[in-house]
Amino acid sequence: MADLTNVLTVRNGGSADVTADAGAASQTIVYERSDENIVIRVANADANTAGVTVQTNGFGGEQADNLVVSVAQNEVKYIGALESMYYKDPATQKVTIEVLDPDGTAFSGTESNVTFEVIELPKSLTD
Repeated sequence: MADLTNVLTVRNGGSADVTADAGAASQTIVYERSDENIVIRVANADANTAGVTVQTNGFGGEQADNLVVSVAQNEVKYIGALESMYYKDPATQKVTIEVLDPDGTAFSGTESNVTFEVIELPKSLTD
């Protein structure tokens, strides 16, 4: 399972170069930011609708279900901001994301046609 590339944005500091990572059946995000400072851009170039699934960590109380976002062909969606108490694995400091069909079964398309960009928002005025 590969880590997606995180890109740190700079407050009032211009633009950040973002490169899309091709999806796989399962991938992770290193989550070293404060709560609600990571947003994921998902683009689907596959003919099949993707069910992008962010796995919960099992520690978040009332937020017990995985977050599933349906992304249709040629659609772009943003996921987040994600709260670490629900999604970050405390042992690995990572969030796991899967590319499945919307019903939770194996993706019927090509996972690499679903791309991800992980955007880290600044934590403070100096970050």
